[in-house]
Amino acid sequence: MGSLSYVAGLPSNSPFMGKVSIHGMPEFMQAFLGAKRMSDPSKIFSLPVPRSATGLMQHLQLLVGREGHRWWCAGVLPRARLASFAFKMAERYPTTRTTRQRVQDRKVGRAVVHFVVFPDGDRVRWWLLSDAGRGGLADPASPDAKVSRDAMASVSHITLGDYVLLYATKKEPRELIDSKTGKVRRILKDLSTWTWKLRSEVVSEVRSGIQACCVGLEYGDEGGADRRAWGLRGLLTAQRSRPLFSGVRTQVLEFHRFARDAWAPCQPRWAAGHAALAARYGASAGALRTIDDVVHQHLPKMRRLPVYDKPPALLGDLRPS
Repeated sequence: MGSLSYVAGLPSNSPFMGKVSIHGMPEFMQAFLGAKRMSDPSKIFSLPVPRSATGLMQHLQLLVGREGHRWWCAGVLPRARLASFAFKMAERYPTTRTTRQRVQDRKVGRAVVHFVVFPDGDRVRWWLLSDAGRGGLADPASPDAKVSRDAMASVSHITLGDYVLLYATKKEPRELIDSKTGKVRRILKDLSTWTWKLRSEVVSEVRSGIQACCVGLEYGDEGGADRRAWGLRGLLTAQRSRPLFSGVRTQVLEFHRFARDAWAPCQPRWAAGHAALAARYGASAGALRTIDDVVHQHLPKMRRLPVYDKPPALLGDLRPS
């Protein structure tokens, strides 16, 4: 960003600099500055903050997927720097526009930009997300165009902890009426959608953990009010406790299938070492939950969650007192 000289936010080498209006100002600069004039940077401190990590993930998913805000920048700041940084972004981009104003911006080709923050201890995580409009992160004349990334690109997906947001294909059940028999048929249809999934490194770690539990005959416990979750059952319970976006839910189910197959030859050896339990429970001693039980009783489909509290916490509340 520091390698270019800027005049009111427009780089001096912009191809738009040659198109001068009757007012003596480049036409693109008029539109770019017009968006700034219609935005009040001080309103940035009134932006709501997501109420939970899962709500944050759902919010980012909707912004990138449904709203088309694929271009993004992100980072982590100490809380002491949040106010100055947020104000700078609000001066640079129309991050404080209302829903109605953003609808109008889209109609005239002007970028719609969102600034999202979330507390992380004494730090704050932030995301700047933009559509392809003029003056946004996808615009070559944007101050941050060189550092912005496209969430659709395989090397530029948004990541958050164990998770990555990507455009993936999933199997969606559909019911059709057979034209010959008149009966309802259930089929699985490929559907492409934006969803969160576990990063490949996390998937490898979980699978390794499952294998280690099987080798060590650590059947374990799912845990409860007065019981510690541990071993294979504890590990699988932890996976079911993740935010079950469609991509994550599919992966968690795959973990259970992998564990079922890996544990099957180990179960008789575990039962041999726990004769009292084997005598009491028979063939079910040392058994894992069935896949059918997991699917229908322990893997609820993700529903739309409220992103903000009522009233919401505000960006200004995250500043150190």
